[in-house]
Amino acid sequence: MKLNQHWSAFAFIWFLTALYSFTRRDLNLVLYHFWPGSIKLGYYQRPLATILFLVLSFILFWLYFKLVRQPLVQPKTWFKWLIPIAVIGILSYPMFSYDIFNYLFNAKMVLLYKANPYIHTASEFVGDAMLRFMQNVHTPAPYAYGWTIVSLVPGLVWLTQKFTLAFWAMKAFVAVFYFLQIFILYRLVKKLFPGDPKRFWLFALSPLVLVETLLVGHNDVVMMAPALFSFWYLLKSEKLFDRPWWGSVLWLLLSASIKYATIVLLPLYFLQGLSLKVKRLDIASLAAVLLLAVMFTRPGQLHSWYFIWSFSFAVLSRSRKLLAVFTALSIGALFRYAPYIYFGHWDSPVSLYRNLIWLAALPLSLVKSVK
Repeated sequence: MKLNQHWSAFAFIWFLTALYSFTRRDLNLVLYHFWPGSIKLGYYQRPLATILFLVLSFILFWLYFKLVRQPLVQPKTWFKWLIPIAVIGILSYPMFSYDIFNYLFNAKMVLLYKANPYIHTASEFVGDAMLRFMQNVHTPAPYAYGWTIVSLVPGLVWLTQKFTLAFWAMKAFVAVFYFLQIFILYRLVKKLFPGDPKRFWLFALSPLVLVETLLVGHNDVVMMAPALFSFWYLLKSEKLFDRPWWGSVLWLLLSASIKYATIVLLPLYFLQGLSLKVKRLDIASLAAVLLLAVMFTRPGQLHSWYFIWSFSFAVLSRSRKLLAVFTALSIGALFRYAPYIYFGHWDSPVSLYRNLIWLAALPLSLVKSVK
């Protein structure tokens, strides 16, 4: 198939994945009144739902690698292609995670209830209808203050008192940062690997990234977009404490103000500026490995969307082997949702199976399609 045919097929399977997301909706939340059978499929026909998820994910990844091998087109073209993907994701249901509802409620606490989400919890507002389908209602906001501040931008839609509009606004807000991240990623790939355009597509079209960001609405790209802008300025730095170096640190601190994880990269920024010899270090590879290690500091919460942190830098690694390993892990990170769909919960043995699936994806790094 030609490029346009591959792209059309990818967009169609993505659309089917978005429809599938409604099989995972909460029983107490109805976003749209259509496909009433989705609940029956997701909750009472779990083996079939698992098979459908595996088939859709497999086809997405197969088409993904077909597209990755195509020449990198002009920014205007890929922007035009990715806009429909983003719109479909915004309108879909955030299967696998309830985090976006917490984003929405924290913004609602500030704007409507005039309460501090770092002091108060959602459970205190017993009359709010969102408590019927939210999770983690007894804990305060877990993110840095930067996220709460920027989330007030889409949160302003709460002034309309319309949940669906606020939901769409938060999804769209995350999508904007997805585009910001792939914009700077395009610039970085063009600068560092002008003859290797597939690195851009490996991230931009990754089914894991698309599902966790555009479909589920996780805020990790809001953290990683400024992190990559930080890396851009670091590459311009010629010595420690020059203007570009300070610019890179400021962007990194902005990133860490969203979610704390990227602050672990700060020592690498000092190493980069110490001497010419140290500048030979592959900072992107080190950053990818370091951010992957951060995930394992909380082994009980090895969430797949956390892998976006390290994958964002892995596609900029000088090492093709490391790039292949991280691409393989991105495949496993999506497929490891299958045990949850099959069993219908996160309890044992789901955690064990999920981790085994992730490990089982490593041999895929030997496949030449990512090289």
